[in-house]
Amino acid sequence: MQHLTKKFSMRNHRLVLSISIMIVLTTSAGCVRHENAPAKEAELEKAAQVASEPSADNSSAPPPPGSSTPSQELLSLAYICEAGPVCDADILGANTPEEARWLLQNGYPSSELLNRLEAMSDRQLKREADRGSLAAMVNYGQRLASQGDTDAGLVYIFDATQRGSIYGYYAMSRVYGTPGLGGIVESGAYLRVAYILGDSKASDELQRRFPGLQQMEQAAIDRRASQLYQSFAHSRQPTPRP
Repeated sequence: MQHLTKKFSMRNHRLVLSISIMIVLTTSAGCVRHENAPAKEAELEKAAQVASEPSADNSSAPPPPGSSTPSQELLSLAYICEAGPVCDADILGANTPEEARWLLQNGYPSSELLNRLEAMSDRQLKREADRGSLAAMVNYGQRLASQGDTDAGLVYIFDATQRGSIYGYYAMSRVYGTPGLGGIVESGAYLRVAYILGDSKASDELQRRFPGLQQMEQAAIDRRASQLYQSFAHSRQPTPRP
């Protein structure tokens, strides 16, 4: 009996010790999560702030696919979309860090940067565009075109595409979609080029903007896109959107 009592006592001791260890580990893990949360929020806040600066976007030729710098890693956080299924239709939103880096490297603005650019005066926006911000060049070009100076606007957008902005093809499509300018074929062809260059969402945008395309219209868009890809995009090597 004494032997059983001693054995039971030792078993209880081990049980209490195990429970104590679990409590310590759980508490420590909770503390780590609690300590990391503010750091993560601060990192995201810093990314959004930096990405809202026009000079933050890529103003030169994109680096090789898959490469990135520490500053680009931080900037790309501003592109991450956390709105669930809505993200799939968001041209400027990314579902993964890889997609976010792709957007940054191909001249797409973050939503924060786009809002800031649209709030600028003409003079401020022109200054940023002339400094080489791809997003500002595209935005300013669209603004000039909407104000009636279509030729000057197209020059800014064209320059952005030649520096690597695939986003600029969306703008070309919008400008040529203006009544009296290019029509469905020309407008759709620029979206088609964006798709050829790697942006899979450009195909969805084409269907949203021109629902119910006839087979002849789609064929005409494809033929025109093929010409633009060779002449306008200089047969640039596609970089698929992750």
